[in-house]
Amino acid sequence: MHRVKKLLPRMAGGSFAIMSFSYAYFILPLYLDHVGLKSQATIGWILGAFYAASTLPRPLMALLVERFSFRATLTGAALCSAVGSTGLALSGASLPFLILSRLLMGFGFGLFLVSLTTYQTIVIPREVRGGAFALITIGAMAPFLCVVPLLDWLLQHNGYGVYLWFGPLVALVCAVVGMTFAGVDRKEGMSGKGAGWGTYSQLFRLTRARVLFLAVFIYGMTDAAVISIPVLALSKGLLSSYFMVTFAVVAILTRLAGFRLMDAFPRAIAYTVAAAWNSLSLFGTSFSTSSLAFAFWGLLYGMGVGVGFPLSLAMIGDAAPPELNPKATAVVWFILDGCFFLTPVVVGYLSSLLGVAGAFRFLPAMLFFAAPAVYFLLWRPLEKRVSP
Repeated sequence: MHRVKKLLPRMAGGSFAIMSFSYAYFILPLYLDHVGLKSQATIGWILGAFYAASTLPRPLMALLVERFSFRATLTGAALCSAVGSTGLALSGASLPFLILSRLLMGFGFGLFLVSLTTYQTIVIPREVRGGAFALITIGAMAPFLCVVPLLDWLLQHNGYGVYLWFGPLVALVCAVVGMTFAGVDRKEGMSGKGAGWGTYSQLFRLTRARVLFLAVFIYGMTDAAVISIPVLALSKGLLSSYFMVTFAVVAILTRLAGFRLMDAFPRAIAYTVAAAWNSLSLFGTSFSTSSLAFAFWGLLYGMGVGVGFPLSLAMIGDAAPPELNPKATAVVWFILDGCFFLTPVVVGYLSSLLGVAGAFRFLPAMLFFAAPAVYFLLWRPLEKRVSP
């Protein structure tokens, strides 16, 4: 445990730095509008390029993590992000260069996350993994409260030049963090140069891994629904910030106050409760008629995210042996990010049939019942087995 405490600042710092890089571009549309790109379709392609490049190659990123050291993959990923964000800063209004830059940024971001999460899964002992991941992911949530408001303020005060170079600067910080991982690779008996790693076919033959991936999909759909909250708020004439800020603050506080409890209960049960809790919170949000109600449901939702997201990563080591950790990590991140593609589409189609509020009732209701069904029908029988 002493070793884990020494490594936590490095891992939390890496999480904070790479998520600061990603969150910095949440408000990229404001800059694109400034340089004369007014088409929402064009802006959508520019924004989407990042997420496509960070999500679709995730299974292949695991092969890079297996082939090279953590220091090499983390530093290389950060430098890729630095090159991409520098290209974006120099692209002006050129659509091809903007999209190419976003693709480089997205690939670097995705590879950094896969490498960092794999490292955490390997070096953190199972008995403290839940609490450790809770503390580490505070770093992932914190930029939402400090980086985005700061950069938004800069753009409101014509600080476009400073905004453009924030991304390359943070990417270089990520590279510096990555370089500190020298001398700690494969310490848990992992072989280097790709030898001894398992295959994807071996991974998907593990029943426990398949059940985890299904559970992650259900949780991920509840997690990704947050990006559609502004649409719900607009339909009700409310400000989405009441929900968003409250949920972010409570998620951080939940991880701070309850990180020890995440190892005190069976993780499968806690994860099921978190997914159902999120679903119930989203369902309740659809009935909000005031800012206070929006904040209340955001508070409850933040509690679920505070528990659920770190457990999504902590349970990778429970479902797969060390030689399959890189591939299992890549699949979990692929599912979580894929939900951010799928959920807005599903909510959009449901909204055309049921209205926005109806969509936020129907989809969470389905997920609310799906989460315990997976536990009682699939996960619980596995707990009676000696091995996956």
